[in-house]
Amino acid sequence: MRHLNIFILIITCFFIQSAYAEDDNIYWYHADFPPGSILTGVYAGQGHSNYLERYLKKRMPEYNHSDRSGNYGRILKQLAETNGCCVTLIKTPEREKFIEYSNPVMLFLSAGLLILKSRLPEFERFMTDGGFISIEKILKNSNMKIGISKGRRYGGSADKLIDQYTGSNKIIIHYKRDLLEHLMKSVQSQKAVDCTLGFASEMLWLVSKGKIEDKFTFIPVLEIPKYTPIYAGCSKNEWGKKVIKKINAIIDGKCNEEYKRRYQKFIPKEEIARHDEYVTQFFENISQNGQIPNNKRTDLDLR
Repeated sequence: MRHLNIFILIITCFFIQSAYAEDDNIYWYHADFPPGSILTGVYAGQGHSNYLERYLKKRMPEYNHSDRSGNYGRILKQLAETNGCCVTLIKTPEREKFIEYSNPVMLFLSAGLLILKSRLPEFERFMTDGGFISIEKILKNSNMKIGISKGRRYGGSADKLIDQYTGSNKIIIHYKRDLLEHLMKSVQSQKAVDCTLGFASEMLWLVSKGKIEDKFTFIPVLEIPKYTPIYAGCSKNEWGKKVIKKINAIIDGKCNEEYKRRYQKFIPKEEIARHDEYVTQFFENISQNGQIPNNKRTDLDLR
């Protein structure tokens, strides 16, 4: 009997120790999302989101940090089922069911439609006088195919439209780890898809590194807000809440200037002043009012 009690005590201590050890680990999940998260090649680890992750890791030395990669579909599945974190996430009601979000860490200028310059006349009938394009009109009134990376979100009513048409032949889902490169090559070949959605910074990075040809143009989308708040997120449980509390203390309600500088290296130069304005107003509003400002496009934006 004495031996049995000792055995039970040893097993109990083992499980308690394992639980504590697991609490001390953070698995950081990344998509191949240059110039934000760069996973391969000579520029691996040099993306602006890679910088933010390193910044957070250094300020949480009490944790053991490990890296994991996959497309956003896989990342979201892992965050829902196991303990983990990701530094570059868009907040949606669906994701909030299983992700504990930090306070905002940055604003990204919003994603848009990426098409071949040579095909611009084909898309003009879906555009406003102010130069915005409606993906709702594309999906309803044409046979064009839009390429989307599995699990990716863009904000606004665009996400609902994508969900509505997923399963039809108008939304083509991309399952590879990279978010955009293969989709843009598919657009370039003019075979599987006619256009895709992505950030101008992604397009410029791929062109600058010779991954794709300089044959594309970026068109802002009517159904996507003018900017996108970006968050860190962890699994929605007691462990995740504890980690997010630490991240919020590190962020301290402010925009990290070095993170912003690294982000702005890969947006069009003429957009930097606009981004600075959005970021200043956004974080000042949070600081003064404790509220996330409205980022919907106004009539003035659409002119």
